[in-house]
Amino acid sequence: MQDDKFVDPRLQAREAIFQQLHLSTFETMGYARAIAQYVEETGHDIETDNADYQQLLRDYQITKNLAPIEGSRVEMLCVQTDASLNTNSQAHATYAQLCAAATSALNHWRILSEIPEDLRDNEEVTRALKDKFQQQVQTWEYILTDISDGQSDIE
Repeated sequence: MQDDKFVDPRLQAREAIFQQLHLSTFETMGYARAIAQYVEETGHDIETDNADYQQLLRDYQITKNLAPIEGSRVEMLCVQTDASLNTNSQAHATYAQLCAAATSALNHWRILSEIPEDLRDNEEVTRALKDKFQQQVQTWEYILTDISDGQSDIE
């Protein structure tokens, strides 16, 4: 039996951007998986010029620049991520994980931001998306904390 629920036309009009952002997240996770698999198989970190690593760095920068982060709860996470990436004190594979988590969270943030304001508080419309966003933010925060704890050990 087909579910014939009403879908707000404003959401339908944004379906292409939602699909694009979901695809971007899927691709991002693929790059991160490829790096994790390489590290697991070789026991070595990736090189700076690793194609998947470079793509993750680009994806993070582009997504951050496109996301409406100013004044949002993810703005400070982006500042911390940028600072961490600039220290270059961790394994490249760790930075790849950081970029993947950040990009995924930012893509979910962008989707939430595209939902008309009057629908964002409607749990039927946004509950699953908010839950997924929260999971991604927690992963992002965990990796940042892990990196900053590691940096204090190095100093």
